[in-house]
Amino acid sequence: MIDPTPATTSATAYQRAVVGIVAYSRTVACTRYAKDADKAPLMASRVAIMRMSAAAVTGYERVVQAAAVTGIDADAEAHRFVGALGDFDERLRPSDWPERLVKTYLAFGMLIDFGMALADSLPEPLRGALVDELADERLGGLASRELVPAIDADTQLAARLGLWGRRVVGEEMGTLQRLLVLHPELTTGAAGAELLHEVLSQGAMSRMRGLGLRG
Repeated sequence: MIDPTPATTSATAYQRAVVGIVAYSRTVACTRYAKDADKAPLMASRVAIMRMSAAAVTGYERVVQAAAVTGIDADAEAHRFVGALGDFDERLRPSDWPERLVKTYLAFGMLIDFGMALADSLPEPLRGALVDELADERLGGLASRELVPAIDADTQLAARLGLWGRRVVGEEMGTLQRLLVLHPELTTGAAGAELLHEVLSQGAMSRMRGLGLRG
C-alpha cells in the first residue's frame, strides 16, 4: 500500500508535468466515456462504458495518492493542462457509433501511450503507480468485440473507418506535438520528442491493425 505521507524531497518540473498529464488524462477519460455511453446503441455497451467512466474517477484518486508520496499536488498539476488538448472534439465529429468508438479508442490509446512513455523514466514508486494506472485500459476489448466482426463483413465500412482512423491519428498526433511545444519540460526526460513520436505512431498503427483497419 502506498504511504500517502508527502515526501520531503522536491519533485522536478518533469515529474510534476508527467503527473499532471496522467491525472488530467483520467478526467478526460471520465468525461469522454460518459458521453460515449449516452450514444451506445446497446445497453450492455452503455453499462460497460459507464463503468469505465467510474473507473477513471477512481484512477484519478490513485494518481493523486501516488503523487503525494513524491510531494506533488496532482490536482494543481492536472489543472495546468485543462484545455491542452485543444478543439480535438470539435474538429472530429463522428457520424455514427462505429466512428465514435474508433475515435475514442485510437485517441485515448495514443494519450495512454504518451503518458506511459513519459512516466517510464520517473523514479519508483511513482513510475510504477502511473504506468499501472495507464495500463488499466478497458476500451480495447469492447471496441474489438463490436467492430471487428462488422469490419470483416463489410469492405465499405472497413474502408470508411480506415480513412476515419487515419484522420483521428493525424489529428491526435498534432495535438500531442503542440502539447510538447507548450510544455517543453515534458521533453526533458528519457523519452524525447522523436521517441515519443515513434511510440505514438507504432501504438496507433497497432491498434488500427487490431481492428482490421489499414493504417
